[in-house]
Amino acid sequence: MAGDRHGHAEESAEEQAGTPAPALSELKAVVGWLQKGLPFILILLAKVCFQHKLGIAVCIGMASTFAYANSTLREQVALKEKRSVLVVFWILAFLTGNTLYLLYTFSSQQLYNSLIFLKPNLDRLDFFDLMWIVGIADFVLKYLTIALKCLVVALPKIILAVKSKGKFYLIIEELSQLFRSLVPIQLWYKYIMGDDPSSSYFLGGILIIMYSLCKSFDICGRVGSVRKALKVLCTPQSYGVRATSQQCSEAGDICAICQAEFREPLILLCQHVFCEECLCLWFDREKTCPLCRSVTVETLRCWKDGTTSAHFQVY
Repeated sequence: MAGDRHGHAEESAEEQAGTPAPALSELKAVVGWLQKGLPFILILLAKVCFQHKLGIAVCIGMASTFAYANSTLREQVALKEKRSVLVVFWILAFLTGNTLYLLYTFSSQQLYNSLIFLKPNLDRLDFFDLMWIVGIADFVLKYLTIALKCLVVALPKIILAVKSKGKFYLIIEELSQLFRSLVPIQLWYKYIMGDDPSSSYFLGGILIIMYSLCKSFDICGRVGSVRKALKVLCTPQSYGVRATSQQCSEAGDICAICQAEFREPLILLCQHVFCEECLCLWFDREKTCPLCRSVTVETLRCWKDGTTSAHFQVY
């Protein structure tokens, strides 16, 4: 009898092992449905892309323009005094031309109104129109941010030292992100409330309160970042003490960053010597010594290398 029970237990275990789990069966069913419906999904996707081909093309063009200008400006910042003023002004002219052409092409919609917290000229404001206006405004503000940084890059050393320019890149970027977060507010308010008088004002009021709470936390965080950037701007930075001629000789009289003779050398706590200007630019990107990787600055400040955030400000 014990053997029979053992045999029946083994058979039931084999049956359970051979039966697929309910979750696995449902997953296979979903995969099978997607395989059968894939051609129809592609047809629907192609139709949607064709209907919005102009908007997709404009978004791709603006994103490509931003990526090119952002990377080119960052390269010029890294070149320090060797940066090309012609390249910097080319970036300015390129961004200005793209912005003016875009606003002129869609001048009937008055998209520039959203930059000054006014409603564009649209008969109705649905979700796709909202995303269109918010996206265009965000890219234009990114272009203006890069343009301001170009002006800082172009300033000669006699007006603004290279080692101090990173602070201005930081404050420009933080102010830009704060303003970009404020621009979509009035558009979202109008979209949530709606233009249809038959829409529910009760639901719209609740949604606006929830949106306002979420937005207030975001704005408070950005205001805090601006305050920190202003503190960095007003506080003189010192990464080390002035190195003596003997210390420079012991270091080989060559800066390990620029591979040239020391200019206004500083010695760090780890006893490594570098040019003061080279150190300032290095710590705009890193927080450790270039040679021994010991931590020299406590916090790493982003955006001091001239980079502009690619974050898409949706709400």
